[in-house]
Amino acid sequence: MSLSLKSPSIRQQVAQLGRELSASAALVQWLAAIERENGRLNALLCVATEMSRQQASAIDQLAARFPEGLGPLAGIPISVKDLIDTSFLPTTYGHGRFREHVPDRTALCVARLQRAHALIIGKAHLHEFAFGVTNENPHFGPARNPRDPSRITGGSSGGSAASVAGGMAQASVGTDTGGSVRIPAALTGCVGFKPSYGLVPTDGVLPLAPTLDHVGTLANSVEDAAVVTAVMAGIDPDAWLSRPAPSGRLRAAVVPGLVSRFASPEVCAWFEGLTHVLQSRGTIELAGAIELDADEIARHQANILGAEAYGTHRVWLAEHREAYGPDVRERLEDGARVDTASYAESLRFRARFTNAIRALFAQYDCILLPTTPIPATRIGETTVQIHGEEQAVRPLLTRFTNPWNLSGAPAVSIPAGQVSGLPMGLQIVGKPGGDAELVNIARRIEADIASHLP
Repeated sequence: MSLSLKSPSIRQQVAQLGRELSASAALVQWLAAIERENGRLNALLCVATEMSRQQASAIDQLAARFPEGLGPLAGIPISVKDLIDTSFLPTTYGHGRFREHVPDRTALCVARLQRAHALIIGKAHLHEFAFGVTNENPHFGPARNPRDPSRITGGSSGGSAASVAGGMAQASVGTDTGGSVRIPAALTGCVGFKPSYGLVPTDGVLPLAPTLDHVGTLANSVEDAAVVTAVMAGIDPDAWLSRPAPSGRLRAAVVPGLVSRFASPEVCAWFEGLTHVLQSRGTIELAGAIELDADEIARHQANILGAEAYGTHRVWLAEHREAYGPDVRERLEDGARVDTASYAESLRFRARFTNAIRALFAQYDCILLPTTPIPATRIGETTVQIHGEEQAVRPLLTRFTNPWNLSGAPAVSIPAGQVSGLPMGLQIVGKPGGDAELVNIARRIEADIASHLP
């Protein structure tokens, strides 16, 4: 079985088990890829070699005796962000104090993957406590971008993205509070799907900001990401994927003020060219432009994120302040300064904003914008020049993703070409609760982009 981006889909591989495909034989190739690539990319903090072999053998026996009993992820190697509890592997949360920590429970989303016969192949690297977007981690070193190991993966699910884009896992489970699935997917060249708020349960996932936290999936195609996400949500994947593709032109909205303000000129040109191609092919109709107050969104997002993250870490921070990395410690201490009135105001804004976004989908099928304003920066680079002004990398990377955490709307990033030789992602946003519709819209756009790009 090839480990390239042209590998058979998850559903194709499961259908071949017991006939053309052996789970054990396929696993050998995935483990070989981990042996070859993980030292270079630092994507996985722990590899479940023996457990995966035992499970693959059991799946092969099941395929021989009772193929109808195979789950929808049978034999598929999936990495899990190391923010998510697993009772069978260490869970570090990206923090040095938890190097040997093995929880006494397994998160519900992972348990559902296991019941679907997935192979949990390892725990993926992350920004410390998921509180950052570069995956530069003082305890475990940086995760490195498979497209250029001198550059960041993005984060906080950076190891998840590197494990998929680097050919070490067919899919990965990540978390997304301000863009942490979609940003690394875009910067490494894979698919990142953040479903609607609450669709995938977060119990057993260490919270960052419970009001904003989502569990999502990174994979090599929208279909594969949808299959894994549906399983974690307790939904039959066929309920999403058997729906007919939308016909006619998709009515798409864009956010020109946001893009022109924060994206580099090269990214603006790339996005304009991409939307022109999709229009010329009859895929989309640019049916309107919406405006978002980026500063107001960022302020309310920061209030909620900061206050809730500090609430999670307040006791640990008081007892072990110096154990935290400087960047995360600074952000947590900033969160301590969010007063109750500001936090309550931001929650009210969130409710209004969610309703406003939901209302837009009476007019539009989707919203299109770049996933990130810039391609992947070099590891250690903290600022970039945008329109002649110096911008901090960390807040810049979340400008196009955090509105959809605040609103809870589903969003998917799909690979859509390159800028300066580095991957770029197109972000497609759907109606809150309209995950099935978004999956089918994204699959159609993905197919048209794939037929256009080399």
